[in-house]
Amino acid sequence: MRWKWLFVFYWKRLLKSKLYIGASFSFFLLLAVRFTLFFTDPYNMESYGDIPHEVFMLVQIVSLFYIVWFYLLYSNELRYGVSSWFADGYRILLEKMSALLAVHALCQGIMLMMSCGVFSLVYLFVGVEPSDLYWSLLRFLAVYQFGPLVLTVLYGVIIALLLETKKASFFAMLLVWILTGPMTTELFIDLSKTVHARDWASLLFIGKHAIQRAYDSYIGFEVDRGGEWKWAAWFLSLVGLALLSSIRFTQTRKERNAVLKAFLVFPFLIVLTAYHSLQTNTKAFTRADQTTELEEYRRMPQTIKADLRYRIQSYDISLHGSRAVVRVALSQLETNRPTFQLYHLYPLHSIEADHQPVKFTRNGDLVTVWLPKRTSTLTFSYEIVDTALIPYTNGRIVLLADRAWYPKRRASHMYQAYEYQVAGTRAWDGAFTDQFVPNETYTFTLNVDGDVLFCNVPKRGTVYRGKAQAVTLIKGQGHQLVDQGYEITYPADWPHMAERAPTVIHQMEKTFRHVQQIASTAVSSLPNKIVFSSFGLSSFLANDHLVYNTNDLYGIDQYIMEQNFYEKILRLSVPPKGSRIMYNEWISLATRWLMQKQGLSVIDWSSKSEWFESQPSSVKKQIEAIYQAFQPLDVDQKQQCLRTWYANMDDGWTWDRIFEMMQEVNGVGGRH
Repeated sequence: MRWKWLFVFYWKRLLKSKLYIGASFSFFLLLAVRFTLFFTDPYNMESYGDIPHEVFMLVQIVSLFYIVWFYLLYSNELRYGVSSWFADGYRILLEKMSALLAVHALCQGIMLMMSCGVFSLVYLFVGVEPSDLYWSLLRFLAVYQFGPLVLTVLYGVIIALLLETKKASFFAMLLVWILTGPMTTELFIDLSKTVHARDWASLLFIGKHAIQRAYDSYIGFEVDRGGEWKWAAWFLSLVGLALLSSIRFTQTRKERNAVLKAFLVFPFLIVLTAYHSLQTNTKAFTRADQTTELEEYRRMPQTIKADLRYRIQSYDISLHGSRAVVRVALSQLETNRPTFQLYHLYPLHSIEADHQPVKFTRNGDLVTVWLPKRTSTLTFSYEIVDTALIPYTNGRIVLLADRAWYPKRRASHMYQAYEYQVAGTRAWDGAFTDQFVPNETYTFTLNVDGDVLFCNVPKRGTVYRGKAQAVTLIKGQGHQLVDQGYEITYPADWPHMAERAPTVIHQMEKTFRHVQQIASTAVSSLPNKIVFSSFGLSSFLANDHLVYNTNDLYGIDQYIMEQNFYEKILRLSVPPKGSRIMYNEWISLATRWLMQKQGLSVIDWSSKSEWFESQPSSVKKQIEAIYQAFQPLDVDQKQQCLRTWYANMDDGWTWDRIFEMMQEVNGVGGRH
């Protein structure tokens, strides 16, 4: 009964507090300001899934006011030692702490539901379709808004118990506010960049490692059991610290012993929850995990001995949970040491030939199988795990055809990293080696549990079966529609796609036809299955499906008017030829020709490819001369130059020869 009256007492105090109510009101006022700035921005990115990341800054701001209010409230009560006037004074002190915590948690629960309602209304207003995105939004706000704000009551109470009304308490509050806020990873970004998802140091951060990204296409918000277990570890740690801090207020030895016994349980619970957090943390949104993974590829030798004297007839793939079993039917096997490409971060449990385990070795993404005798089938058993390049979170996974998520007949790693110079500074870039998927086709049979959003192989009964160059499989959060005969898959946070899709598809078809006027394309026509994404996925083009990543700058309808759209279509459809610098400068000029074909008035003819700065001065002068010779040509002359350039581009094709060709075209008019 007394606890109930304490709860009511603190609830009334809270409602009458100008500081607490003002901080809570400011949270929503600042949120409204952020929404206003977002929607009035002429360069609106339309990355609606990332809007909830605004709560990190808001939580950081208001949490300071909460800490101060709880400190002042509790320290004033301790100042007069009222609890010591009663025989069960220590019990009263604990009841006050728990009642105050309960009141604050209730208030923050109300704010959580209000925040989720505001975000949901914004999503419905802009046209984001109903889906489990709204449920994962609630989980996201619960972990990164509700969780950190609930902890503020414990910060204030602990400081009050330790320092009471001493002046040093204000410095302590400021220090705690800085070190425990969700913006810590940004304040100490050099440190957070080095912390992996499953490093113990990640437990020091209550917020995300990279706060700017809250949503990834098809994977969804960063909500997993790891974040929830981490909050539980923080909560238990602070409750234990509060108990330990209050021990000096005990009045009897029995009370002190009881507190010490209770406190002994907390280290076990804290370690247990922290361990579960590290085991279930996702790597999908963590800077350090991706950096480390790319560094591994930079260190891998690019030239590796591989034996590909065999052919693959078919794949039988079984995916149940995270366990993958792939049966590969072989033909024309002319070696006892066949080499396959399989993602090196997937734990490979066993390889069997004729139902008997065989030895194998791994070198990066290349697996060499040691066969005692020739065989017609190999069975690979391995685990699908969460990594930076292929995230696997909450049962959601995007297995793209350009990834080595099943054994492939390849002699290279799945990902290639290369170095170049920008303004004299060393820079790295990379690409998946199957951006242009080989033309050979195989028969695929996929047995997959759970809901599949997209698969380029047709579904027949309970399995997916058919012929394809490679397989893309998406089990994630998204939507689909059919427009003009195209099957379109898009992220759950993209609005009004039924209205936008016709414009985008028309522009893609038109641009693809123009590209075919200057170069031979990897496929003859635009595939009828298209997967869109706004961040995280790579882009590639196969005979039966296209994966197109717009990057995180524009909405899909705005994107078609930008230079990057035309450059991306070129890079997707036109295979590289000749040297890297020559191919990139061809892409650069071809992009501007495509923009001119569309009648775009703002074209930067002086801009070169990113590889330009890494070239010697003599080569730079030659390239600049080519740009100067190319710009005054009319559209048809440019088309002829680009077509001749690409057709003849090889290791022997020189800049001088390109310049001469442009002068010849300019001299004869270049019209055919």
